Amino acid sequence: MTEDGCVFCDIIRRREYDFSDRHAVSFTPLNPVTPGHRLFIPFHHVRDSAEMPFLAGVVFESASVYGRIQGNPFNLITSAGPAATQTIFHLHVHYVPRLPGDGLHLPWTAHD
Repeated sequence: MTEDGCVFCDIIRRREYDFSDRHAVSFTPLNPVTPGHRLFIPFHHVRDSAEMPFLAGVVFESASVYGRIQGNPFNLITSAGPAATQTIFHLHVHYVPRLPGDGLHLPWTAHD
């Protein structure tokens, strides 16, 4: 089930992804933070991981299996709510491949 006006649901409807399994689709985000950075989103529209924890686990599983196949270290990251830096309100998991000295410091935003 998709939701009108959701940019990620639009990506699903237009099939603008290059990887999918039974539960999720994956594509490169607009501004990848490392080479190979991808987003994993469920076919079903849910706002965030708190709305449907089981589905969040399934999406994490899809991203983790993808990462295992890639064979390199990685981060899996999701946010729930604006204070947690969520900007698109459709559950999504960032798969972020990591290399020593890649220059990415987490968290992604600076602290004041």
